[in-house]
Amino acid sequence: MHGSKRTWRSIATIPILALVTFIGYLCHAAALTTGVVDLVLILIIAFRWGFVEGAVATAAAVASLDFFYMPPILSFLEQEPQDWAASAVFALIALFLSRFADALHQQSLDTRQERERLERLYLTSRDILLMDRGTEVGAQLTRLIENIFKAEAVALWDAREAKMDKAGPGFVAEDEVRAIYFGELSENDVAACRFKRVLRLGTRPVGALYIAGSASDGFLDSRSADAIASLAAIALERSHAFLAETNAEIARRSGQLRSAMLDGLAHAFKTPLATIQTASEGLLEIPHLGATEMELALLIEGEAVRLASLTNNVLETAELEEADFRLDREKIALDEFIEGCRIAFASIVNEEWLVTLQKSRIDYVWSDRRLLQMALLQIVDNAAKYARPESAITLLVESTDSEIVFSVQNEGSYVEPKDRLRIFDRFYRSSEAQYKAPGTGIGLTVTRRIVDAHGGRVWADSTSDKITTFFIALPQIQKEQSHGRNTEQNSHR
Repeated sequence: MHGSKRTWRSIATIPILALVTFIGYLCHAAALTTGVVDLVLILIIAFRWGFVEGAVATAAAVASLDFFYMPPILSFLEQEPQDWAASAVFALIALFLSRFADALHQQSLDTRQERERLERLYLTSRDILLMDRGTEVGAQLTRLIENIFKAEAVALWDAREAKMDKAGPGFVAEDEVRAIYFGELSENDVAACRFKRVLRLGTRPVGALYIAGSASDGFLDSRSADAIASLAAIALERSHAFLAETNAEIARRSGQLRSAMLDGLAHAFKTPLATIQTASEGLLEIPHLGATEMELALLIEGEAVRLASLTNNVLETAELEEADFRLDREKIALDEFIEGCRIAFASIVNEEWLVTLQKSRIDYVWSDRRLLQMALLQIVDNAAKYARPESAITLLVESTDSEIVFSVQNEGSYVEPKDRLRIFDRFYRSSEAQYKAPGTGIGLTVTRRIVDAHGGRVWADSTSDKITTFFIALPQIQKEQSHGRNTEQNSHR
């Protein structure tokens, strides 16, 4: 259709140039004047329609000038050599100016298209910033690209959500778009105006984009597709970051509410607990109690003490959930500390089932005694809950070149790899643990909080034969008195 249109325009230039030259002849205009008018007309035709039409117009102008102005008049025969030379020079000048006018016109079109592309990309980036963050970004983004670039079809694959969004009347198969992501394709079909792009942030693929544009538009090319893909990748990541930020804020507020409730309940428990402990002590003071009554009174007192300890742990947990808390480091002899732990853990683990081993080459650790014992208490309590009945729980202390490592091992429980990091999150309990033993899901969180404050690390490991080990690694610290101030520094041997 484009070729047919060009043919008709070329044919139309012949009568136009012939008519203009004939009018000049009738008006007795000089050959130079008529030639200049023809040349201007040729420039206009070439600039407006193109070089081919300009060349046809040049041929028509040379023939018309020869017919009306070159002797013999009204004849296409030229007798003088200078007339042939004049016609040739005129033709060369006209062709050169036609080529120049056509190039200028093409440059003007390219500049206009480039400006239009930039304007559309600017609108795309602006509208991406103004998108509703509460609505799915994929649906908004595909509609936005379709509207701004007048695309026939736009499809976006979000790899993180495993979801495809589509806009436009054209058909796009989901498998085709997914293949762009998994194959990490970037392909151009310029003739059909089809573009495939894998969306990347740096070197990491985050999705895929398919755009079917309109070939007649001319505003969508490979560079535009690259820019749109970059903007789409940023929009996806921005949406994911906003969602993560929202979820983190919800979790933070939920955690604050739960901590406040636990704190309130713990304080509320202290008064009746004190009453129960006082009453049990009074019962034990009564003379001549029978064996059964004495056993019941001792049971009440023991459980009241245990409940009071749990209440204090909840209050200390609430304290540790505050933004900042201070460590009271001191030089702790490991042998003495381990023996103190055996006594402190007696209410949780029967002494005959708790095995303690000290294999560290270092005899001491710089730490907050109360908090470190509390961290180990949470792990030992966790091990006792999930251990096989009457199996040993081993507390081992070892040292490396830069760390003191405490480990607590029990038999009979298994932590799946996907849960080994999450079990330290506040209130998280694995699906298996929820039905094996009661718990709140805050004990291991307390441990991590304490270890983080010491600059250490905590992790868990499990084997297929259901042996689970929790590790606490604290950096070796050397604490020295200098000018009345305490200074702490890592001591690497």
